[in-house]
Amino acid sequence: MRVHGHILLGQRIAVFVLLGSCLGPALAADCDGSLVPGLGGVRRAWQLADGGVAGFARLNINIDGYARAYHPRNAEAGALIHLCNAGRVYLPDGSSYEGSESNATCSGRFMRDVARIGAAGWTNPSIGAVNWYGILGRGSARVNGRAIQSVVPVLQKDGSGFYVSPTTLADRSIADEAEQSRYVNPLRIAAAVAPRSLVAKGVAMGSFGVAYNVNRRIAVPFVVGDAGPRIGEGSVALARLAAGLALKDDVTRAERFAGQVDAPDVLWVFFKDAAEKFDSHNEAATTAKAKAAYQAWGGDTRLARCVEQVPRN
Repeated sequence: MRVHGHILLGQRIAVFVLLGSCLGPALAADCDGSLVPGLGGVRRAWQLADGGVAGFARLNINIDGYARAYHPRNAEAGALIHLCNAGRVYLPDGSSYEGSESNATCSGRFMRDVARIGAAGWTNPSIGAVNWYGILGRGSARVNGRAIQSVVPVLQKDGSGFYVSPTTLADRSIADEAEQSRYVNPLRIAAAVAPRSLVAKGVAMGSFGVAYNVNRRIAVPFVVGDAGPRIGEGSVALARLAAGLALKDDVTRAERFAGQVDAPDVLWVFFKDAAEKFDSHNEAATTAKAKAAYQAWGGDTRLARCVEQVPRN
């Protein structure tokens, strides 16, 4: 399969920087902005003069939206991600914890509590509740006086036994939230996570940006497809493209983190542009819109300036 959806900058970065110094303030101002410490969960973010946001961060992989992401029996059933990454447990004594807080918690305490809570119907206040955020949850429960939302996990309708794994960006023409196909397919669409602080700055779900892998010198235009805690998460497709790998429609557990970048060597730029309507059945259209938005923003030339001007983390 041919790799598509990414742009090789290579040595052009150095050429653009040289051009910027020769042509003067006009080109040099392409990435003008101001330092905003902590924005988007990174130590030093850059607020662009046009309202966009840029920052150097890692590239962690977000698999939400994939039909085979989460299953009650985890890897035994072929799930790519352990269920502990999808929820937070609330107990009758008032305590709570993230399922993924440690490996021991993930495979031990969390799964035991989920089994007890599920056997009691998911909403029994004397047993506890789980707030599901990586899988689709419905209904609410009140545990120790606290209202917990999204507590009943929803299985896909195909009988596979996998849970519905949603993304914040969805195809609104598909009304049923339990229809897996309404969400961003992370294996085919280069998508990035935007934290709430960026959304507050006007970065919208369904808008666009670009991720530039400094080490590989590959730029990948993306759609903003999901919410998350910080800048630095992208879909499987984004990570593979940024690493120069071909896209795949079926990723194994051994391949699930291919392209992950564990150092802050990826420049993420979120454009301040209008959100586009998402059509989950036309993945090529989303890719084309992301590329067009990148060119409209300034393309390789402007990105080269940002690589030089945005402070490293």
